[in-house]
Amino acid sequence: MRPVKFAESALLTVITPYLWTLSLFAVVMPPFLILRRTPSDRLWLFHLFRFIFAVFTLLQLSVGFSIEHIKNIVVSRFVWENSLDDMTRILTIGLNLMQIMVQVVLYTQALTGHQQLRSILTQVAQIESDIRKHYTTVCSLCAIRWRFCLRIGIWWLVVCVFLLQLNYALADHNLAPRFRWINVVFSMLSQIKVVEYCVCVLLIQELLHLVYQQLVHLRRELLLCESVDLRWSLYVELQTNQQILARIWQLLSKVERYFCIPMSLVFFYHGFTITQTILWGYTNLEYEDFNLRLCRTAFTIMIIASLFIPCYLSQCCIDEYNRFGTLLHKLKTVGIDVNLSMRLQEYSFQLMHQQMLFTCGGLFDINLKNFGTIILTITIYVIIFIQFKLQAVKERKIQQGN
Repeated sequence: MRPVKFAESALLTVITPYLWTLSLFAVVMPPFLILRRTPSDRLWLFHLFRFIFAVFTLLQLSVGFSIEHIKNIVVSRFVWENSLDDMTRILTIGLNLMQIMVQVVLYTQALTGHQQLRSILTQVAQIESDIRKHYTTVCSLCAIRWRFCLRIGIWWLVVCVFLLQLNYALADHNLAPRFRWINVVFSMLSQIKVVEYCVCVLLIQELLHLVYQQLVHLRRELLLCESVDLRWSLYVELQTNQQILARIWQLLSKVERYFCIPMSLVFFYHGFTITQTILWGYTNLEYEDFNLRLCRTAFTIMIIASLFIPCYLSQCCIDEYNRFGTLLHKLKTVGIDVNLSMRLQEYSFQLMHQQMLFTCGGLFDINLKNFGTIILTITIYVIIFIQFKLQAVKERKIQQGN
């Protein structure tokens, strides 16, 4: 297989700024370590950069452990001073431990999974190069950047500006300001992983869009085709279109393996965060002012949105893939020869057996249907925990009366 030139890929050019932003939080390695080919005489320099990145990651992890330990001490003291139930302390400490677990998983993947990410980006560049080689479809760099900006860039800006402030406002006020800011930054790691996942989903959708546009072009040519030689060229182009779509489906399998553990943990952590945020709001209902209640409500909505966006983008990608079947069904209505008819039938069977699904290792699907299931599950758990709290308050009042 010929070597890949990453600089010639419009898609990788568009996502490079996002990769640099992710690398600042040590979620992925810097792009020059992932995308560039290393000359043999400078191999030591790249190993040095990798070592520096590993030290930077381990430093952040050690600071994260220290902050979470301090938070657990503060929470236990707060629960004891205010005579709160043990469930509040257990759930809060559990959420802190979940945050540490998220850090460990994301940093470990950044250090050990960079070759897997490089393999994904290499296949993206190869598929895009083959699309340019075989098809007349043009990859507009400006249009791709605009679509990425609308679907990811705006949300990333909202996360960095508003969610950061909301998280700081809801952080434990017993912590020193510097510890609160450090804790806020570490709590953003799950959001950053969501952004990385959305970038990969949009890469797949852009490739699907290019292949679909070429299939539309083949349909128009087929309607006007009368020459036998031209029909044979259309047969070859249709076969190439089918092969590239199969390679995109294989790319999805790589993406699923790469994000299996991190996204499963992120979804669970976000659901836990929503539940605990609502429960703390219920616990401190008498002590919080209106502004803090408003911040808590806005924070909960934004965490729900962080669950919705990857589900929505995955659903959009699935819908883009399903459009191929609809278009092939329209092609079958045209009077064509036997070879093309057999090729279309094989293409249709491929779409039937290679359905596009975004899953977390088979644990659950990432789509709009699953998003509704997640919200329903969170609602049920919130109701159950509030009932436990009501029972604890009732028992405490009985004890105080006696």
